[in-house]
Amino acid sequence: MLRKTISIDEHLFLELEKEGILDHFKNFSDLVSSSLQNTVETMKKENYRKQLAQMAKDPLVLTDIEEIQEDFKYADSEANAF
Repeated sequence: MLRKTISIDEHLFLELEKEGILDHFKNFSDLVSSSLQNTVETMKKENYRKQLAQMAKDPLVLTDIEEIQEDFKYADSEANAF
């Protein structure tokens, strides 16, 4: 476990107490760790979406997709025969 010291806005901390959010965690460190993990997961998903959007515009990727579709067009039509 890595130990770090953080500063938090007093009003934010009071709101956490008032809303009972702190009651859902073993301690404040657990809340911070959980929140950071959620942030990491959210950012990973966002980065993945951005990468997919960039790939959708990449001429090399589009060419590859067209080639693959051409290669499998007969196999795809056979699947519909059954």
